[in-house]
Amino acid sequence: MSSAAIRRRTCPALGTLFALDAPMLDSPATQRAEMTRSPDPHQSLAQFDRLFRFIVWNWNVPTNRDEPAELVAVAELFDKLVGLGTRLAVVTKNNTDRLSFLIETVKPQHRRKLFIVADDGAVVLGFDHRGTAVALSMHEFPNRSTALKHILDREIHPLGIPPKDMLLLEHSFGSTNNSDDDDELDLLPQCHGAVTSQKCELARIERILRRQTALDERLGSFAPPRDAAWVILESGFDMTREHEIESLLAIANGYVGVRGSIAEGSDVSRPATFLAGAFERSSDVYPVPELVIAPDWGRLRFTIEGEPFMASSTTVREHHRALDMRRGVLLREGLVTGTGGHTTEIRTLHVASMANRHLLIEAIEIIPKNYSGTVTIDAILSGDVKSESGGAHWNHFEPRSHRHGPMLIGTTHGGLRLALASHTTSFDPGIMELNCKREMSATWATERCELHVRLGEPTALHRVVALYTSRDEGDPVARAEALTDKLAHTSCPEVLSKHEAAWMYRWKRANVEIDGAPKIERALRFASYHLLSSVHPTDPRTSVGARALSGEAYRGHVFWDTEIFMQPLYVHTWPEAARTLLQYRHRTLDGARRKAQRLDYRGALYAWESADTGDETTPEMVLTPYGEIIPILSGVEEQHISADVAYAVWSYVRATNDIEFLRTEGAEILLETARFWASRVQAKNDGHFHIDRVIGPDEYHESIDDNAFTNWMARKNLRVAAMVARGEGKDVASTLGIDPQEIARWEHIASRMYLGLDEHTHVIEQHRGFFELEYVDLQEYTPRTAPMDVLLGRQRTQASQVVKQADVVQLIALLWDEIEPRVRRKSFLYYEPRTAHGSSLSPGIHALVAARLGLVDLAERYLEQTADIDLGNNMGNAAGGVHAAGMGSLWQAVVFGVAGLRQDANDPEVLFVEPNLLPTMRRVSLPFTIRGTMLELHISHQAIEMSVEDGPAPIEVAVPGSSGTHQRVRAEPGRSYVTKHAKDGFSAWEETSQ
Repeated sequence: MSSAAIRRRTCPALGTLFALDAPMLDSPATQRAEMTRSPDPHQSLAQFDRLFRFIVWNWNVPTNRDEPAELVAVAELFDKLVGLGTRLAVVTKNNTDRLSFLIETVKPQHRRKLFIVADDGAVVLGFDHRGTAVALSMHEFPNRSTALKHILDREIHPLGIPPKDMLLLEHSFGSTNNSDDDDELDLLPQCHGAVTSQKCELARIERILRRQTALDERLGSFAPPRDAAWVILESGFDMTREHEIESLLAIANGYVGVRGSIAEGSDVSRPATFLAGAFERSSDVYPVPELVIAPDWGRLRFTIEGEPFMASSTTVREHHRALDMRRGVLLREGLVTGTGGHTTEIRTLHVASMANRHLLIEAIEIIPKNYSGTVTIDAILSGDVKSESGGAHWNHFEPRSHRHGPMLIGTTHGGLRLALASHTTSFDPGIMELNCKREMSATWATERCELHVRLGEPTALHRVVALYTSRDEGDPVARAEALTDKLAHTSCPEVLSKHEAAWMYRWKRANVEIDGAPKIERALRFASYHLLSSVHPTDPRTSVGARALSGEAYRGHVFWDTEIFMQPLYVHTWPEAARTLLQYRHRTLDGARRKAQRLDYRGALYAWESADTGDETTPEMVLTPYGEIIPILSGVEEQHISADVAYAVWSYVRATNDIEFLRTEGAEILLETARFWASRVQAKNDGHFHIDRVIGPDEYHESIDDNAFTNWMARKNLRVAAMVARGEGKDVASTLGIDPQEIARWEHIASRMYLGLDEHTHVIEQHRGFFELEYVDLQEYTPRTAPMDVLLGRQRTQASQVVKQADVVQLIALLWDEIEPRVRRKSFLYYEPRTAHGSSLSPGIHALVAARLGLVDLAERYLEQTADIDLGNNMGNAAGGVHAAGMGSLWQAVVFGVAGLRQDANDPEVLFVEPNLLPTMRRVSLPFTIRGTMLELHISHQAIEMSVEDGPAPIEVAVPGSSGTHQRVRAEPGRSYVTKHAKDGFSAWEETSQ
């Protein structure tokens, strides 16, 4: 096997961006020789002046050779670095007696990133959330390198940490060319590019570590996160992936969303700043409303000693972008050399503030590496923007100056007015004055700042941009000017601190940790980041579209994705935002009424694709690249959307106890959607009510009758609406003219709805006639190069049992308690091999149901597939934006599936916790808000620990006991509890409050 093949096998998660073209050493022996060269004691430490995310300390010295004071200093520095997010593996053969001291020096809250390999590989330890040691393997390894490889494979490589971000510290005395030490040096050279320091005494290790901590202090706000589980890294500049990367690295705050484009642009860049909830007519062949793209507020132009810089053309020696998910910050750093030989280090920072949603922040740092001279930076507001459809939304612009900088005022063809006010200043106005000139044209305004830079010295500036539109209260021009006035003399760190505090608050209520599954943890954090940043918690005119605020696919339209896939995360981490999303559906209820009336039905039929008014925006047909016109039927036939919205309303009310919402907006949605279903069903001779000519979640099968998902969900809608009409919603029912006879008819329809359950096989038939369709073995089309409807053709696909996405499986996930256990299992096992997962909405729901059924291998496979939807681009279309519904399904799969949380179907005050941890998962920790109270849960194979934050009332929590019983506790706010896993269930809860 070639060395490159070995490297790919050993480092599967490193991708192709990290020095894969670098020359490989020919053999492990040659690699060891390269590694064990005698170091120059006067060797410069400059090679260690870069950020490392994984450090291996090969600690092989006799105990009496370590100076106590030096060991204390090293241990304290390790604690600081681990606290910053660096992962540390301590590998030792003969220092087990001093490991206790090292471990105790690392604070308990930091130890989750600490790993220990001791006793020649016999002991391999990690640490849990309390800082308690846990075994990472149930068997001993033959040597230290094999044990370390286990840590790399399970904990490091899944996070995508490249070799260049790894540091190997060899702490030993004398020759290392003996068999006892050889195995330590065999591993990391296979991931060629790791930085090494051989035969280090503690004093040198201390100096290296101090330089590491000093690096974070020097970079300050520009410092990329060390914790690989909190960062999305992209290195180099790959023109073929640029649109995809722009989607992944998008920043947003629910008011605006900004794609992660490079500031100076390129021939392939697709920058866009989306205005949430604002729509203009597209320029498609069949025009539909599309999200308005605001002027480009973050465009920069760099001129270094008279030479323009562009990442796509200038000689770029290094180029890295990092999305810091913890802080909600997009960072970029590059080392560039112009044709004149001037080498410059450039850093940028971009933020859409979560503390003030009208505020956008940009910062730049310049360090000349081999010259002193002049760098000119143009900070531009550009109205030269178009949508992907070719739509130019802006009718005209009016550039002007305000007190602190330029301003760009624009008006769209639809009459929306926007004001952008910019102010550029030094990074800390109290240290350096910055003078910039203003220039303007018909469509842009800029500040041109000329910097006199000195060799090796950083020069930093930042600008704030205020953005208001006529959708906001007051005059947008006056408000934009007022905000820039307020921030004119504020330092960048001060402005950022409020934004970072807002993110910290959100993460306290949303962050999920998964010990033993770092890839899933990181992907779930990525999903949560995009969902949390895309919702506006107080503006009911907006919702979250299928691609959030990261791309133009689907033109920003709102689907069932929001209510069925995303809403649960908001309900249980940010209830205020969940309420606002449902208020959007109430604001667009008139559009749903118009659609129902147009189709000769009563009540409200929600748009399959909704924009600002709630009217149907699904195009009636699409023109393929081959000139074929294909009708789009989902806007007429995919009617389960009304039941989906109703389901979301009821789930929200049960989870939050928001009776005020139920009595008003919620009741109106429930009652009007029930009215629709009552007018939609048909009574037939079999004594059942049927719903014909629909499309279910499986969009491969159009114009079918009695889709199970549609019928079951409509029945749920009718039952809930009848109950609400007689209870909390009786005033709304009266206003709508709903009498007892109409309510009784809803109940009758629900009781006689055709459900498609086969009493012999105990499998729910997806739609009438599905069991008679052609069976297609999907394994024969694996791996697939195209969707199944392309491979088989549309006609054969419709006549087959190939399912595009979870349909009956989706039904099982939503109505778990209403479906018998044997029907759940048999239906899942029937449809799982028939599902092609042609939609990003599908694998996460399969992971959820598989986990609940105890099918751990399937659950793990589908979790991995869901995690890779965007981060692995396994759908091939991340360029159009991230897949927000897939992100929501990943959260559900972990929280509802793996952690096993669900509300009692009959008593919403009872929360069931029925864990289904995968074998590789040691622990899942998560916050979960229910009925106004936030729980903090730590779920392992051994126990469930629970702390209850302050809330309005106790929450009853139940876990499986023995023989089908449940162990229950009435969890009081401010107290903590634990239950331990016994042979056939969990033990009685014990209070652990101190």
